[in-house]
Amino acid sequence: MRNTRILILCSLFASIMTIQSGWAEETPDNETTRVASIAMHSEMGKPTANLDRIEEWCIKAHKENAKFAVFPEECITGSLNKSDIPIDEARKIVEEAQKLAVPRLESIAKRLKMTLVVGTIENEGEKFRNSALVVTPGGHLTTFHKMWLPNKTEEKYFIAGTTLPVIKSQGWTFSVGICADLNYSTYFNTAAAHGAEFFLLPVGGSGNATLVSESGDQSKQADYHKSLHEKIMRRHAISTGMYVFYANQAGHSGRAWFPGLSLVVDPTGRLIDKHLPTEGMTVTEVSRAAIAKSVNRRSVKPEKCLNSSGKEISVRVISDTQKRER
Repeated sequence: MRNTRILILCSLFASIMTIQSGWAEETPDNETTRVASIAMHSEMGKPTANLDRIEEWCIKAHKENAKFAVFPEECITGSLNKSDIPIDEARKIVEEAQKLAVPRLESIAKRLKMTLVVGTIENEGEKFRNSALVVTPGGHLTTFHKMWLPNKTEEKYFIAGTTLPVIKSQGWTFSVGICADLNYSTYFNTAAAHGAEFFLLPVGGSGNATLVSESGDQSKQADYHKSLHEKIMRRHAISTGMYVFYANQAGHSGRAWFPGLSLVVDPTGRLIDKHLPTEGMTVTEVSRAAIAKSVNRRSVKPEKCLNSSGKEISVRVISDTQKRER
């Protein structure tokens, strides 16, 4: 009788452990996630080819268990404003990109169960928008528009955005900026004050092309961009307790050389991942425990934000459980 009771108890214990084990396997680990930052080469004015490359990189990132991926500024279209392509032809390229991009990215995100932030250009009246499409496994969630246009060339080409998104996707909260938005702490502080745990920055910086060697070696140019932008990223990370991700284009395209640079800074301001000076990627683990340890995060407050035209920026909190935009 005693042996029978022991067998029954053992059987019950084994059943409970099996149930618990199965539950644990089905429940996602919400304390960590993985983010890919991809320094991709974009073919100027070739949306289809660039979307093909984006899919290839997403597959590579997925194989390394990335749930999020950030691609460079103007990644889908190429940096048309840094080319000799006439405006009328550029507008046709942008129209093609607008037809192709969202359906293609939605298919990729759904299949790989990833949230993607991908730079592109969109038509806006007589000008354009420098945009980043945010696509989750459930579909196109929102589109961010670059808030700070850093020079007269971009001001002539683009219209500055007026909305800072704080996005909730796959159990995590993040925000987005594009290139020169990196220089403004108000954007980062406000995003963190609204709960952002990491900040994704598509970049299309091509300065100091004179540092590229005659053979096309971009090591010195990439080192220059790394030195300059890493310092700013460190400051933002320390003051907000966020991870900051940076993904720049790679190689020669149009009239520009892009340094092929991926950088990742953790909430302590430490550079924890990098890739340079060619096309490539980093895949980095983000930890809620590391974010929680940040002392400065506890006191970060939203600030008044302006775009480069002097217009006030509004904050929009959006979740992938809400209705998607079309």
